[in-house]
Amino acid sequence: MTTEVQRNALGSFAELGFTVDHEGDETIRLVHEGVTVHRFSQLGATAETLQAECARHLVLKHGWGGALWQEAK
Repeated sequence: MTTEVQRNALGSFAELGFTVDHEGDETIRLVHEGVTVHRFSQLGATAETLQAECARHLVLKHGWGGALWQEAK
């Protein structure tokens, strides 16, 4: 379940299937569709760094073109 804090940190990427969970006391894990995308230090993770890594993952692994909505076919 995605919390309000996670939705705020992930922005629109939360609706694209990204989640964040804690991995120990000092590390958080960015996950997309059940796969770990990136690990962050809790001290270094910001909304901007999380969202940038979401965008990077979508471009590299899914060929994302940058739109946060589905294009009509």
